[in-house]
Amino acid sequence: MTTTVTVVVQMPDGDVGSPRDVIAVADALRRAAHEIAPRATTLTHVVPSSAAPAVIVDLPARQVLIQGVDIDLSYSEFEVLAQLVRRPRSVVARSELLTLADATESLQSAGRRIDVHVSRIRAKLGRYATMVSTVRGAGYRFDPDRRIRVVDTAQDATARLTA
Repeated sequence: MTTTVTVVVQMPDGDVGSPRDVIAVADALRRAAHEIAPRATTLTHVVPSSAAPAVIVDLPARQVLIQGVDIDLSYSEFEVLAQLVRRPRSVVARSELLTLADATESLQSAGRRIDVHVSRIRAKLGRYATMVSTVRGAGYRFDPDRRIRVVDTAQDATARLTA
């Protein structure tokens, strides 16, 4: 298994100094990451603060960051969000999300549990809660926008950084 460390350098808008200064900061962060995880592949991305995504959903790391702060999702909450994120702008039926339910649980109580997970996800997303929509009678939908970045694989992260 290959470990990838993604270093995102968010620079303030306007004059941030010379390109050498930016490169020096990125190099220092790469060295620090290498000390923590010597065998990891390190990807570096320098972005102006206005271009930085407000929400990062990192599926391989099982992490959701809002403005750089990790939000604490339970295992089941993350699984529900991950299923939605992997199918952007598509309705995911509650029955598909029920795969997370305990086999001994009734379908009705399992459905309520999915509703509770979605409710908690929205509460933790705060002002970004609208990225998870309810489609009445059908299920839930993930509605990404420019403020949201989804990292699905290490290759995906590399492609985003080189684009």
